Amino acid sequence: MRLSILFAATLALPMLACDRTTTASAAESADESKEEAKIPEVSVDKADALLKEGAVAVDANSKRTRKKYGVVPNAVVLTSSAKYDLAQLPEDKSKELIFYCSNTYCTASDTAAERAQANGYEKVNVMREGIKGWKESGKPVQSYPAS
Repeated sequence: MRLSILFAATLALPMLACDRTTTASAAESADESKEEAKIPEVSVDKADALLKEGAVAVDANSKRTRKKYGVVPNAVVLTSSAKYDLAQLPEDKSKELIFYCSNTYCTASDTAAERAQANGYEKVNVMREGIKGWKESGKPVQSYPAS
C-alpha cells in the first residue's frame, strides 16, 4: 500500500511542476501582450505638432470639465469615454488619434484610447496632461458647447 502511494506521488510531482510552468508561461505571455498594447503618451507640444500635421484630437471629458476648460479646437467630443459610438472616430483607422481628458490624474482618455486600439485604430496616443495642461501651456481652446 505504501509503495502504491509513493509511486502515485512520484508520478504526480512532475505533473504539478508542468502545470506551474504552464501557468507561469501564460502569465508571462499576458504581461507581454499588455506591454505591446500600451498606449503611447505624448506631451502637449508633441500633440500640438501632430494636430498641425493632421492628427485628430479626441476629448474624453465630462460636460462639466468641457464647460470649465473648453476643448482642443476641432476635437471629436465623445459621448462617453467607455461606450462611445465608434462612428464618432474617423473612418480611416490609420489616422493619428490623440485622446485626452482633464489632467494627469484622469484615466478616461486611456479607457477611450484602449477602445479605439482594440477596434483596429493603429496610431492611438494619450496626451497625459489633458485639457488642463493644454490650456496652461497657452494653447488655444474652443468653448463648449461650441458657438
